[in-house]
Formats: sequence, structure tokens, C-alpha cells
Amino acid sequence: MKAKRLTFHSFILMMFILSGCMSDDRMKTVEVNQQAAESKSNAQNTRSTQTVTNEPKADLTPLFEEVKHLEGQEALAYFESLPTKGLSNSDILDFFIQLPLSNANEDIVNLFKNDQFQLYMNTYPTGEPFGNYRWTMGSGTEITGSFSNLDLKLPFTDYIYLKEGPVGDPTKTYRIGVATHGFDQPWNVGLADAAKWQSDKHSNIELDVRDAQWDNDRMADIIDSFILQKVDGILTWPMVESETTIAPVKRAIEGGIPVVSVDRMTGYEQTTSRVTGNFPANGAQNGMYLIQKLAQEGDLHANVILLRKPLGSTADAIRTGHFLKVLSYFPEINILKSYHDADHSAHALANMQEALNEFPIIDVVFNTGDHQAIAAYDATKSADRLNSRKDGKKVIFLSIDDSKTAINAVRDGLFEVNTPYTPFISDIGIRALVHLITENDSIPHDIITPNIPMVTRDGATIFGFKTQSPDDWYEYTFGASLE
Repeated sequence: MKAKRLTFHSFILMMFILSGCMSDDRMKTVEVNQQAAESKSNAQNTRSTQTVTNEPKADLTPLFEEVKHLEGQEALAYFESLPTKGLSNSDILDFFIQLPLSNANEDIVNLFKNDQFQLYMNTYPTGEPFGNYRWTMGSGTEITGSFSNLDLKLPFTDYIYLKEGPVGDPTKTYRIGVATHGFDQPWNVGLADAAKWQSDKHSNIELDVRDAQWDNDRMADIIDSFILQKVDGILTWPMVESETTIAPVKRAIEGGIPVVSVDRMTGYEQTTSRVTGNFPANGAQNGMYLIQKLAQEGDLHANVILLRKPLGSTADAIRTGHFLKVLSYFPEINILKSYHDADHSAHALANMQEALNEFPIIDVVFNTGDHQAIAAYDATKSADRLNSRKDGKKVIFLSIDDSKTAINAVRDGLFEVNTPYTPFISDIGIRALVHLITENDSIPHDIITPNIPMVTRDGATIFGFKTQSPDDWYEYTFGASLE
């Protein structure tokens, strides 16, 4: 059965209104000892000095007041002036993430409102990593994935400290159920790999990983089966925020079973903890790259196709919304059409083929996942349209999700940019869940992971923001090696 979607937006609106009136007494002050973990992270930084850290943040409000009424070349000039304003690398990224929507591009404004992106943005957790967590390029842990059997490197293994060995009562076995989707996609297999690696470090944890196979009703059944088994905790990766997903999560929590979501959110505000990634940075950085690329070409006009994840998914709404905010300052950008797929490559390929048949000039393809970018490139190449822009310029492919295929495509000049979104955050979710189950620790409602700089072919600087090269990030990528 297909999940109900007709009531989705009205449901999200109701949840947003309720959450605005709700005092979040769950958001406790968290004191997790990370001094040893931070020392380990710094010691491992032998290759790069680039650091994502909790440095003091600049007050960006005056800048937004200056830029919000600008458009076209004036907006571009303002973006280009950011390096002169005393902003750090992370401040510049925050500027584009928090940039207000402009009214300069009416079509983008209408799409933004029709798809209700602001509702998602208002409810999506933002802020800094907790516990004064610092992540340094090069840190993390090399593993062999239990499910993929691939050599991987998990970047955030020192985020939320958990001692190796038995947890809680060493005479007790703690059972954790993992409800996920998509073992036919390497990103989701990587997610399971990270969770299993963490659970295997503790001899008295049993992990039961179930694949709902992109079926929300099956996901609900899996969570309900965990409830009947009286597991000690549940980790979940939901496909979309829908009533079908919310109801079983609510039943679990009301039954005394903590639930931690990773990456996407369940839609249930009282989910015990939510490990969220850098969706806003993904979309904003794609927008940053595109505007500078068009400026370098000397023409801010572009026809853009949007290849998007399922309607209602957090990943789709947040990434696309932040991308469009940056583009909204440029009236000559034309969004030709927006397509959704079901997180399947074949569907994404069919969408791109349809777009190629319908539109004779496509300058840019924005993809909210790497499978869409790969499908878009393949379809365009097969149609002999790779260099079909004005004056024979190449179609610009903007990609998100850092598979080895996608990062290699940037290295080879097939994709112009990739904004990493690692699947290796479920180990954080397992550690949070173990703290909740065994130690009664004050784990926060929202566990924010660091923003990761975009990957460009030469590690270029975009509006004063230093990006990474493919070699910088390659060790953290997911999927099978192509080398």
C-alpha cells in the first residue's frame, strides 16, 4: 500500500502550529565528557588544517538588511564583497544558509510558497553541535562495513563519547531495533554499516536491522513489531514525514521505548532524539556554486531542472528550499520544471529523459541526491545533449550525497560540484540511544552534525568560502571503490 500523501501538508502545518506553542522541556543542558575524544580528533589531524569548529559567530543581521532588496548584478556584487566584511569561512556559509528569500524572482517565490518550504525550515533543527564538539578534517575511524563489506571511514566517531565494552548492566543484554529503508541503495547500506559498527563495540547489545523497502506501511509494521518484542530502543531512518510513520513512533515512545531518528525526521515532535545532518548547507552551497559559475560565464540567465527526492521528505524540502533561496535574488533564472522520484535511480532516469524531451535548452540540473545526478548525466549523455547550452557550453550538474561515484564525477569534470552528506551518522544515533537506555543521561532532543564544505574540482574559493578538492573528502565517501 502507498502511504497517504493528500493530507501531508495540512498535517505538517498543524504540527508546526502546535510545536510553536509547545515548551520543549526535553531540551536539557547536556554535559557529555568529550575532552578525550577531542584530543583524539586533534591527534588524527595529520593531513589537513581545515577544521569545522564552534568558532564565535558573526552577527549577520546587518548584512541581511543590506542584501535583501538587491537583485541581479547588485546581489552578485554583494556576494562577491563578503570576504571584505571580516567573515570566517563558517560565517560565509551561515550567511548563505540564513539568507532571506528575495522577491526578485517571482516564479521561485511561488514555487517556494507552493511547496511550503518555509514550514519545513521552521521545524528543522538548526544550531551548533552539542557538548562543544569539534570536528577536524582527517579525524574519524576506518572500518569494514558489516553489510557492505567495504572499507569505509566514519567521520564523527568521537561525537557523543561512549566507552567500548559492555554498557549499562553488564549482565543484561540490550536489544535495539533499527527500522530503515533501502538496502538497494549504497547510502542506506552505509547507514546500517555505521550503526552495526557501533553496536559491535559492546558485547551486550543485540542489533536487529530491518529494511522496509521504501514502503511506509511496512516501516510502521516493523516499528510495531519492535514494540511487541519490547526492545530497549529503536533507531529509525524514515522515508518521509507522514502520518504512517508518526503513529508507530508515537506508540513506541508512549510505551516507554526511546526512539532516535537519524538523517530524516519522523514528523513526531516528541521523538526522543533526532540526529540531523547538514541539509541546509547542501542546498545553500549548490546555490552559491551555481551563481558564481554563471557569473564566471558572464550570463546570469539559466534554465534549471530540479530532480528531487520524494515529496514530503525532509531531505528534499530543506535542500531544495535553501538552494532556491540563493537563486531567488536573480530574476533571469528560470525553473523549467520540478520532478520527484521515489528514491530510485530508474525513476530519476525516466524523469530526466522526460525533461530532455520537453525542453530544448537545459543549462542546469539540480539534484537532491547523488542517484539523481548520476541518472541525469547518463540520460543527457545518451541524448547527446551534454554540450547543448548556448555556445556549446556543457550542462551544469549540481550533486548532493558523497558517493565515490559522485566525487569521482567531480574530479573528472562530469559534475561541477558535490555537497557531501555522509550516511555515517547512525553510529551517533546508536551512542545516543545507549546513553538514553543504560545511563539515563541527558541527551538533547536535537543532535546537530557539522556542516561539511562542498567539493569542487580544484578546491576553489566561492564568494570567499574555501571548498574541498575531491582528494580532501574521498576517504569519507560511501559506496564501492571505482579506482
